[in-house]
Amino acid sequence: MKKLLIVTGIVMGFLLAAMPVMAATAPVKLGVIDTQKILRESKAAKAAQSVFMKDLEAKRAVYQAKEKEIKDLDQELKNQNIKLSVEIRKEKTEKLAQEVKELKRLGADMEEDLKKKEVELTRRLLTEIAQIVQTFSKKEHYTVIFEKSSVIVADDAIDVTDRIIKLYDAGKK
Repeated sequence: MKKLLIVTGIVMGFLLAAMPVMAATAPVKLGVIDTQKILRESKAAKAAQSVFMKDLEAKRAVYQAKEKEIKDLDQELKNQNIKLSVEIRKEKTEKLAQEVKELKRLGADMEEDLKKKEVELTRRLLTEIAQIVQTFSKKEHYTVIFEKSSVIVADDAIDVTDRIIKLYDAGKK
């Protein structure tokens, strides 16, 4: 924590020391964006996340169908336990164990796949947002645009998040 404060102090010192030099060449224009807000509120990000959620629901449905199948098999085995011969009971018990094993494997594979897709989606959205911020920064002549989570204090007047959301949504139509 001390190191972070020292590094932050050094960086701020350099920025403050460089301000007069930067001011002599061009006016300094600072901005702040809240990336999490953009991901939560922009229509474009919501649409991409909606596609992800549909995929998630489809995979959950497959998993739940398999789970129901196993429960039915287990219930059948319990209900007919007395009537079944030893061989058939053993066969059905082994089949049930195999199905449970496959269900666990399916669940693990599904979870891993969904995590990969979520990371990929987030990376893609952040790349798109970064490109929009880059274009916006050049067009509006911003010297620096910070991520709000890495700034300790910032005046709301320099927050350009809502403008970025509008540009992002407009670009996705």
